[in-house]
Amino acid sequence: MNNPFGLPDELFGAILASAITEGMNTANNHSMKNPHPVAPKQDVSPEDGATAAKKIYDSYVKAGFNEVQAFELLKLVLSK
Repeated sequence: MNNPFGLPDELFGAILASAITEGMNTANNHSMKNPHPVAPKQDVSPEDGATAAKKIYDSYVKAGFNEVQAFELLKLVLSK
């Protein structure tokens, strides 16, 4: 078994099986709660959003990232 922790194989197998079983039970029971069941209404105009995105992009370029890197970082920030 691929055991990076140096535990006995029986113990590591039991831990792994328990984690898998618990993960499956959690998924089946839907016990994980959505932290934001309804997205809060944001009163931000598209123009304000674009201005904020441009400021973030410009700050990345000013920090030394090239245009492609700055754009990829901006996409990452906006996707969260």
